[in-house]
Amino acid sequence: MTKILTNSLYLFCLLLLFPLFGYSQQLENNLIEKIDVVFHAASGSIFDSKPILARMSTKQGGFFSQADFDEDLKTLATDFDRIEPTVEVIDDKVYITLNIWPKPIIRSLEWHGNKQVLTRRLQRELGIKCFEAYERQEFNKAFHKIKAYYMRKGFFEAEIDYQVVPNIDTNEVDIIIEINEGRSGKIQKIVFVNFDEQEEHEILQDMITKKYNIFMSWITQEGTYNEDAIQQDQLIITNYLQNEGYADAQVDISVAESPKTNRIIVTITADRGEPYFFGCLSFEGNKIISDEIIDRLFTIRRGDPYSLESIRETIDLLTEAYGRLGYIDAIIDFDSKLVDGENLYDLHFKIEEGEQYRVGLIRVFGNTVTKTPVILHETLLIPGEIFNSIKLKKTEERLQNIGYFKNVNVYIVKGTESSSLPGNYRDVYIEVEETSTGQFSAFVGYSSVEEIFGGINITERNFNHEGFYYLKRDGLKALRGGGEFVNATAQIGQKSSSYVLSWTKPYFMDTKWTIGFDLSNSCQRYISKEYDLETIGLNLRAHYNINQFVRLGFHYRLKNGFVFLHTHEEESEARHYHDYRELEGLHDLRREAHIHGLISAVGTSLSYDSTNHPIKPSKGFRSRFSLEFAGVGGDHTFLNAGYFNCYYLSVGSRSIIKYRADFRFIQPIGSTHYSTMPLDERIFLGGEFTVRGFRPYRLGPQYEGTHIPRGGLSMQLYSIEMNRRIIEDLEAFVFFDAAHLSKETWNFGRLSLSIGYGIKFKLISSIPPLTIGMGYPLNPRNRSEVKKFFLSVGGNF
Repeated sequence: MTKILTNSLYLFCLLLLFPLFGYSQQLENNLIEKIDVVFHAASGSIFDSKPILARMSTKQGGFFSQADFDEDLKTLATDFDRIEPTVEVIDDKVYITLNIWPKPIIRSLEWHGNKQVLTRRLQRELGIKCFEAYERQEFNKAFHKIKAYYMRKGFFEAEIDYQVVPNIDTNEVDIIIEINEGRSGKIQKIVFVNFDEQEEHEILQDMITKKYNIFMSWITQEGTYNEDAIQQDQLIITNYLQNEGYADAQVDISVAESPKTNRIIVTITADRGEPYFFGCLSFEGNKIISDEIIDRLFTIRRGDPYSLESIRETIDLLTEAYGRLGYIDAIIDFDSKLVDGENLYDLHFKIEEGEQYRVGLIRVFGNTVTKTPVILHETLLIPGEIFNSIKLKKTEERLQNIGYFKNVNVYIVKGTESSSLPGNYRDVYIEVEETSTGQFSAFVGYSSVEEIFGGINITERNFNHEGFYYLKRDGLKALRGGGEFVNATAQIGQKSSSYVLSWTKPYFMDTKWTIGFDLSNSCQRYISKEYDLETIGLNLRAHYNINQFVRLGFHYRLKNGFVFLHTHEEESEARHYHDYRELEGLHDLRREAHIHGLISAVGTSLSYDSTNHPIKPSKGFRSRFSLEFAGVGGDHTFLNAGYFNCYYLSVGSRSIIKYRADFRFIQPIGSTHYSTMPLDERIFLGGEFTVRGFRPYRLGPQYEGTHIPRGGLSMQLYSIEMNRRIIEDLEAFVFFDAAHLSKETWNFGRLSLSIGYGIKFKLISSIPPLTIGMGYPLNPRNRSEVKKFFLSVGGNF
């Protein structure tokens, strides 16, 4: 019976579809005798069918193709409201009629019910105006923007709908948008029930939902009710309590109106249930790693609150320990058992160590510009060595941080070629997606030191100097992909001008050496308005990476400097008022301004860097010791020593404490002494990059009877700063700075102290942040040293 029904159904479908198929076949390849276009528009409209017929591949006098005709209809449908085709065959000739209705015009847009949001604001958000063509899909997309806008503003109960009233005679539509705004979801406060103070503080740090802040919420877009965020917060808080040992915890989040207009109160209530703890802990299966080491890797102990997160941390540490030794397939699992009659969970870990693997082939994919050796230089894994999963992760981080790629993925595969080698091998695949590495920018800015300045900057982070040989054949793309850094900057300001050309070549000749040069020409007056310092210099440099943290450097520096005075008015006034102390100071300045000449120096440096990011570190230590001898030829002889340190400490997910301690000493040798040391070689101190709140370069020795900086030979600088991120590109900070500068050699003395605060924010992602702040000197020697407000590009660390 079933077979009979199936066959009958099949026959019915065949009989139904056969005429349609036959009709399509009847049209195919027949001559098209005529194409008529009937335009259904408002009376008085002028219509020309030629542009429509010109867009169609189906032509009068041609042969009919169903596929081409379907494509023509799809093309025309984007420009018209409705198209109804009619196709007839008469005497083996095809006659086509296209009935076309144009898109209606929006005659009016009416807004009803919006009381707390202005109509013009909603109109701007919608982005569609009267007298534009009405397109259903486009209008629906724009209409969803209105809904999203109300949600962003916290109107979590908002109900929005619209209706379209057509006028067939004029082919126009009137659109009426109905809005029921409901309550405003600006959160006045968040109330916690059944939580202690410490828990409230930690949960608020992790929550997406925040209190409304009249000053910051318009920037952060936080502080308004969002149902998706509330649900996510519910999961976050439940997970938090469960990791505190409350395995049965449930969280309820409710909303109530506040007595304050347009404000709500969010109440978070916890039903904790009974607390649970870890009972007996045991493990088995470990042969390579001893029981003592396994036990030390456990982050949990008997009696600790039961926490799945702590269990995962323990498993991650165990997996990492095996991964360091090459056991990359090690599996760690656990069984938990609730002890009868007690709130205890016994845990038993099962370890399957697997086999030890070595690194096989390393393959690179996706690099269309960057040379493969450039990528391989950043890998910490070496074919043939025992696998280390930590090095695998670090390799991915290094490749991501060099800035050549949008995406980087480093993973392990079972290779076909390396599988034929004796022993256990696993290949490493490196997949990259390249990104733009060149940048041209013109900039203008203001700082409290430079005042108004501007310039241009050309940078290529993935330069290839060998590409000059192929420039004629391949064009400018030949100059990319070599992993080199080149930069040219020209900056002109009210108090300075500078021109710099730099080039850096990492992994010179496939070694750990990095070489480069800096060619510069500058003129600056911001140290003092009484004199200009003009210098031209060449710096040849090379450094060697001893390991991933330590770097040894060498350099040769050649520089010539000149001083141009602007002290005529000061000297005239000093003579007029018989200020002999000032005259003596100006005389010393004039004498020392004529001390210039060639500086020829060689130096070395030793650097240590364990920070987690080259530009925006949040943890780690950065230190550099430098020693330079000037006197390899040239006109002056001295020793220049420096020791510079920064330490970064993360505090939670948003805050960083930064410590800085810098020391620098200049020791004149032979005929060179303090009074014959060129001004541009001396040390200057003060301002937003050293001691904030003090006038730039004003600390330390000054010419007798004046406030003109003279520079020093011994410097100490200490600073502590706490930063807190408010949003992605905005952070606030407080600081304490202390420094000393003396014309004596190897001198430690009175510290100049300041405290203050400020903010940093990025306007453009490709430039350093803008820093604005206030510094308050605690022990200035006189008012001329003080300049509380500071504004700069960059920061103090």
